[in-house]
Amino acid sequence: MSNRPNTKKARRSPTPAAKPTTWWQSPLVWVGGLVIVAAAVALGVAASSGEVTPTAETAFTEALGTPLEPFATPDPAIGMQAPLISAQTMDGERVQLKGDGTARLFGFFAHWCPHCQAELPVTARWLKENSVPDGVEVVAVSTSVDAAADNYPPSEWFEREEWPATVLLDGEASTIASAYGLTAFPFWVAVDADGLVVARVSGALEESSLASLLAELAPQK
Repeated sequence: MSNRPNTKKARRSPTPAAKPTTWWQSPLVWVGGLVIVAAAVALGVAASSGEVTPTAETAFTEALGTPLEPFATPDPAIGMQAPLISAQTMDGERVQLKGDGTARLFGFFAHWCPHCQAELPVTARWLKENSVPDGVEVVAVSTSVDAAADNYPPSEWFEREEWPATVLLDGEASTIASAYGLTAFPFWVAVDADGLVVARVSGALEESSLASLLAELAPQK
């Protein structure tokens, strides 16, 4: 008997060829599909709950009713019905502002306007240090937004100046500003509880004038 090792190798059964995988069997396709389904469900929930997603710096706006004449002296808009505003706040809430028993002082600001840049912090400080009369609301309107201009984006500007009141986003075409007859910045429009224009001011509003306007808007007791 030979002591030489047996060098013959046992035959192995041939390995079956792998079956080709179709595109729909790929794990990546399944994972991608699950992600798309989850995103669709999330959007559906948000839509059904009425949530509004904030846009960058402008939003869809409507000004319903007859637009006010451009500001002039004497002012042709005094005593006129102010257009109803349907807009979005900087916090992402859809609102409608009309003659609903609340008087409002609207301040229109453009982030690139040097006069607005000087006016906004002064007004913000006054509002934080003084009480607005009951039944009166101060509303800022961020309008004439220009991404290529100075002090963009306006949302960071309002936050930096610690503006303490509501901020509305005007549309890309400055719908609200046009409907309220804006001719220069800053621009102020005082509207009483019935939605009638009490006063309009083009340019800077002194603190004493701000206080007087708010007092004039306050419901008479």
